[in-house]
Amino acid sequence: MAKKRERGSRQGSSRGGSRKRIISLDDINKAAALLSQNSGGLKGLAKAMREHKIAEIEIDGFGLLERGIDEIDRFIDNVEKGVSRAKRDINRSAL
Repeated sequence: MAKKRERGSRQGSSRGGSRKRIISLDDINKAAALLSQNSGGLKGLAKAMREHKIAEIEIDGFGLLERGIDEIDRFIDNVEKGVSRAKRDINRSAL
C-alpha cells in the first residue's frame, strides 16, 4: 500500500507554495563538499571490490542512487540558469 502524503506537509506543495529558495555561495560550497565526500566513499568501495576481485554484489537501493544523481544534475542545471540570470541582471544594471 502506498504511503499517503499529509496535506501541506511538503514545502512547495501545489497549493500555492513556492519551491524556489534563495541559496548562497556558502550553500553551494557545502553541497559540493558533501558530494565530494560521498564520491570519495563510493570510490573507496569500488577500490575494495577491485582489490578483492569482487565482480558484483546484490544490494537494495541502487535505483535510489540513480534517481538522486538525476536530481543533482537537474539542480546543477537550475543553478547554472540562476547564475546566468544574475549575471545578465548585473550587466543590465551597469548600462
